[in-house]
Amino acid sequence: MSKHSRFLIAAVIAFAIAATGHVRQVSSQESSYKPPAKRVSPAEGFARQKSSLATSRAADGHPDLTGIWTAGFPSPAGPYTIRRMGTFEPDQATMQRGVAWNKPFYKPEFWEKVRSLDFSKVDVDPVFRCLPVGVPRQTAPQKIVQTPKELVFYNPNSTRFVPVDGRERDAEDSDYRTWSGIPLGHWEGDTLVVESVGFTNESWIQWQGYFHTDDMKVTERLRRDGDLLFYTFTIDDPAVLAEPWTSDTYVRRLNPNPKARVDEAPPCIEQDLNSIVDKYYRG
Repeated sequence: MSKHSRFLIAAVIAFAIAATGHVRQVSSQESSYKPPAKRVSPAEGFARQKSSLATSRAADGHPDLTGIWTAGFPSPAGPYTIRRMGTFEPDQATMQRGVAWNKPFYKPEFWEKVRSLDFSKVDVDPVFRCLPVGVPRQTAPQKIVQTPKELVFYNPNSTRFVPVDGRERDAEDSDYRTWSGIPLGHWEGDTLVVESVGFTNESWIQWQGYFHTDDMKVTERLRRDGDLLFYTFTIDDPAVLAEPWTSDTYVRRLNPNPKARVDEAPPCIEQDLNSIVDKYYRG
């Protein structure tokens, strides 16, 4: 065997050894691989901030939710909520819905109904007809008054009394057909949990045509951190939803003015559909 041949064989063996070592190194790296964290929307990430102020507590030790909660942070609703037929064609708006960070998942047989409501004229929206916004569409309370046994939630055109005295749910609550539901609250650590049943099926979960049945159950969670109030809701409606749906986190800041007041909502004005320039704009 020539000297040149021996050199080539030695080079091949050296390359093979080096390649084997590289494979072992890659395998070692793969064994310690960790997938990236679950992505969240910008609003959800923003909502994970922490207040620099101390959390005020009531005499019973629970966080004191009393106050006017305003100055909402940027809405968790992103650009996919833009629905204006003069700006986006229907197919483009549909694609925007597809990339939504968070939306309820309906059973396949109900998506056509959702789409029909979404792209219908504004008069299909119950709010257009001066009907209440309802829960959970009205989202976080604008004002809260807290006592040891009951909390009062105020939103324009809605006042809710939430018992937290440990009572059991009345079996007849589900038979009611209300816009805000029949609430019952309890504390889980520093989080107030409010479960509501007894809804009318005329209201919507959100303005994009997200309907529900009268068997819907809404679970709201409120947590105070300093001067911030974090609010989410979960919809459980197995008749139409493929799985329970939890909203993005809504963030409200406490109004520091002790003399601030909440004015009553202006009266709803009946609208004439034929007088509206854009009959499809809603939201």
